[in-house]
Amino acid sequence: MRRFRAGSSLDWGFLNNAQGVFMKRLIPLFAVATLAAASASVQAEGLYGEVGYTPLKLESSVGGLDFSSKPSNVRGIIGYELNSNLAVEGMLGLSAQDSSVKVNGINSGVKAEVDNMVGVFVKPKIEVVEGLELFGRLGAARTKLSVGNETDSATSVAYGLGASYKLNSALSLNADYMTYHDKDDTTLKGVTVGVGYKF
Repeated sequence: MRRFRAGSSLDWGFLNNAQGVFMKRLIPLFAVATLAAASASVQAEGLYGEVGYTPLKLESSVGGLDFSSKPSNVRGIIGYELNSNLAVEGMLGLSAQDSSVKVNGINSGVKAEVDNMVGVFVKPKIEVVEGLELFGRLGAARTKLSVGNETDSATSVAYGLGASYKLNSALSLNADYMTYHDKDDTTLKGVTVGVGYKF
């Protein structure tokens, strides 16, 4: 992806305000990553799902200006346990709330929204005590972002750490901290708290 430059005509955009103070374009974020469908031979007992709420923090540094916004998403995950220490996952996040864009800490009057996020991950994990599991995630994520009247999507490596606590054989409480985008002086990160269900 090309880096943002003032006066360039890239796909992402912070719109100029009435006084023309702010930049017209934002660095591209996230493009395509897909998860292969589970084969017919996959047994249901290895499948699990998660749903959670994700406050996000979008930050970008361009031409000496620091842009930030704090939208939020609802995130769902479908995973399959390959064994007790490794799983694969597909992720879908949908917008829950937009947020104002700040430029050097000053509200610009422009709204940012993460319309959706799609990702695929490998998830190594370990049970440290009975019922408590620590895990990591490594994969790729695609995000569609709207800033003002501009929308676009781009990709990045995505990664994070988390923990899961089993309430019973099926239900769990989960929390993780993920970086969904880390490229071209732009980051998108978030903490998710939610529940899981093992089928």
